[in-house]
Amino acid sequence: MKKKLVIINQSQFGYHSDTYYYCKYLRSSFNITYICWDYSKKKIKLRGITVIYISRSGNLVVRNLRFIFQVIKELKKGYHFHFIKYFRGCSIIKLIYMKKKFIVDIRSGSIKNKKIDRFMYDFLMKMETKPFEYVSVISKSLAQKNDLPQKTYILPLGADIISTSKKNFDSIKLLYVGTLENRNIADTIIGFSKFYHEYKEKINILYTIVGSGHRTEEKELKELVQSEKIGAAVEIKGQIPHDEIHCFFDSNNIGVSYIPKTEYFNLQPPTKTFEYLLSGMPVIATDTLENKAVIHNGNGILINDTSDSFYNGLVQIYENKNKYDSNSIRSASMGYTWKKIVRDLNLKIHFFMNET
Repeated sequence: MKKKLVIINQSQFGYHSDTYYYCKYLRSSFNITYICWDYSKKKIKLRGITVIYISRSGNLVVRNLRFIFQVIKELKKGYHFHFIKYFRGCSIIKLIYMKKKFIVDIRSGSIKNKKIDRFMYDFLMKMETKPFEYVSVISKSLAQKNDLPQKTYILPLGADIISTSKKNFDSIKLLYVGTLENRNIADTIIGFSKFYHEYKEKINILYTIVGSGHRTEEKELKELVQSEKIGAAVEIKGQIPHDEIHCFFDSNNIGVSYIPKTEYFNLQPPTKTFEYLLSGMPVIATDTLENKAVIHNGNGILINDTSDSFYNGLVQIYENKNKYDSNSIRSASMGYTWKKIVRDLNLKIHFFMNET
């Protein structure tokens, strides 16, 4: 008989890729309940997963207390293991249920612009992990930066094979998938504009941007596209549910993993890099510590985080386009699949459950 596993994540089910894939590949071993906010987005379903949605009505304090109290109430039903994707205040749940076994999972340090805000978030995160028996974190470098305990388990980032189509490079069709918040995507549009105006007579060029931000990023990017006179070559799609993005990976052939080179982003493995590679797409990527670990001449180009560098990277992509092989890129990246990563997580959870 399957054991009962609960996953607690404030992101609505299906809109946080990591926990979506945990559910997808753990459901054959566990009966899984997923507790999350209801952001009034389209409800995504996954066979075998029970989702409990919690209303976000009321002010910040009211809705967060509601979330905590409803999780505490649900845990009374008796689960064999508990998985929490870190959020501020999650330690309250563990302090109430000290005898239950939990993993608290850290997917990111703070990405706030102000150093004091990052320090406070990371300090609180470190303090809140202390009551938990087990901590998982996305990378060794992030664990070291935040001085997480020795018991920390590295649960790396991965991706699924979204597209199996063999890409050809007779055209350049760029794809960016991800958040627009604090990513300086305007730099890529300015660099793309320069490249487009110089090379549009030599090769067909398109750029598709999928994602949204928390403020006015999407509107500002659309205005920039119009001012650069590249509306015929750039599409800004907004947010698309993860289970509907495969068509973009099928129809485009170059991935964009543009991440500002900051102290906090430098340690963050980018989901998009792995998704592009496993879809057989060369990647134009900023040379952060984590991107440098996977991108090389055979599968992409590393660049600086400026519009001029993005333009130069596109020129290199154009010059190297006949050297890329879609199937080879995908084959060499199979170690980054969620299926493999979650298989290892499954073994860890069973080990933790049996540990006395």
